[in-house]
Amino acid sequence: MLPSPRSVRVLLIGCLLLSAMGGEPAPSVRVLRFADGIPFQMGDVISHRIVHPAMGARHTTLNYSVSKPGAEFAQHVHEASDDTILVLQGEVNLRQGDSLRLLRAGEAAFVPAGQIHGTVTAGTGETIMISFQNPPDAALYTGARDPKRAAAAAPQGLITPGAVKVVRFDDKDGFFTSPSMGSQHAAAAHRRLGPTQALRLRVAADAEELLFVWEGSIRIKHAAGISEAQAKDTLFIAGPADVTVAAAPHSQARLIHVQAPPFR
Repeated sequence: MLPSPRSVRVLLIGCLLLSAMGGEPAPSVRVLRFADGIPFQMGDVISHRIVHPAMGARHTTLNYSVSKPGAEFAQHVHEASDDTILVLQGEVNLRQGDSLRLLRAGEAAFVPAGQIHGTVTAGTGETIMISFQNPPDAALYTGARDPKRAAAAAPQGLITPGAVKVVRFDDKDGFFTSPSMGSQHAAAAHRRLGPTQALRLRVAADAEELLFVWEGSIRIKHAAGISEAQAKDTLFIAGPADVTVAAAPHSQARLIHVQAPPFR
């Protein structure tokens, strides 16, 4: 039986309303491919934004940076966002004003909101870093934070002794930042998954979690089916969701896991 003209009109109106509202809600579990990251520049360094407000993130970001020797990620300030910087390869000097503090591969710096900071690549090789801001600071992607651009104001921020905390993360299998050390908006963990290990993530409503695949590959089981992520890909989850993550068969994986807000 063909639908009545009235039924067709109702269906068309419903579709138009859905389109006006931006379409269907974004899926709660997504694999973000590194190749789809959007470049942005701060100082001398070109980075890629992977998780950011434009793709729906409300509590966290994730950026991937490759910095050449001597290159500076310009000093800046996040007035309302904490910043966590992880060095995956190479060395950088964390700069605050005229002071420099060396960070080596496997170390992370937690920078509370309001503290001025930037990096200068040390050594003779490239440095690879990831960073995440909580809550997101969308101005980072517009150039407004970059004092090397003519339209950007010189950063005005704090340099409070002891406020920035440096921790080692690559020798841990678990959380290395948490509310107990001042990270109130997010918690970060280094995870190792062997061939028979799995990680179950129960993400609450109005919470977000991400898993950046540092090495190896993973298989993700969720309500919509099974997905896979390779090295440098990111699993992004907006709750509520129940997800199980395992290393790909006969392999191992290393992950950076971010919870925002942190589980308490």
